[in-house]
Amino acid sequence: MQSTVQTLTLTNADTEYSFTPSAPLSNLTFQCRSAFAVRFATVTGKVATPTDPYATLKAGQSFNLRDLQRVDTGQTWYFASSEAGVVVEIIETINS
Repeated sequence: MQSTVQTLTLTNADTEYSFTPSAPLSNLTFQCRSAFAVRFATVTGKVATPTDPYATLKAGQSFNLRDLQRVDTGQTWYFASSEAGVVVEIIETINS
């Protein structure tokens, strides 16, 4: 397995940004680089103006999906924050 770290900058507040894994994954972790909350969902149109279903990653926390059989490369994740300039760190562990 090989892990890579990527970043996604949420340049504008309350604006949806997306991330799609580069390959089938066994693990996916993301966290905010600074002390701000981040909203996330797997459905577009839910995080910029918070509308269910979405989840909140609280400041100082990380979100982990481990021991995955497969996360299809077509699964897109959507992120937003109430603060501008937030950086989301994304760690992908790719199946070999």
